[in-house]
Amino acid sequence: MTVVRGLAATLIAVGVSVGLASPSWADDFSGKYALNLIGASAHTSWTARTTCPPSSQCVAHITSSSGWSGDARLAGGRWTMTVDRPDGHSCPDGTRGAELQTWSWDATTLVGQVSGVSAESATCPVGPANDFTLSKAAAGVVTPV
Repeated sequence: MTVVRGLAATLIAVGVSVGLASPSWADDFSGKYALNLIGASAHTSWTARTTCPPSSQCVAHITSSSGWSGDARLAGGRWTMTVDRPDGHSCPDGTRGAELQTWSWDATTLVGQVSGVSAESATCPVGPANDFTLSKAAAGVVTPV
């Protein structure tokens, strides 16, 4: 009988610890990342801080060394964010054009793609989507909400 009670107590303890485990550890994207746009010579970095409210999905608040920021959400194993950039792409005349960019990357491999849409498509067309990779340079801290 004591073996059964001991086993039951162990199973309850394991169940409680799994039930109380925060999903934020599995979904954490916090830290500093090197961004490598395939075919581009410029190098930038991202700093991400993940918040995981108990009642909703985790959000990675990302700040780019290029001066923009956005919020990425995790769904189906991919992080995705949309960023409105007034200087998002190069125009044929050498100026910069506005672009609504969508960034999406695999949460495990950190391989993704960025694509853009521009209201100035006649005078300053957006190029094709670009592939990119992210490399984690430093760990971060999850911020519980």
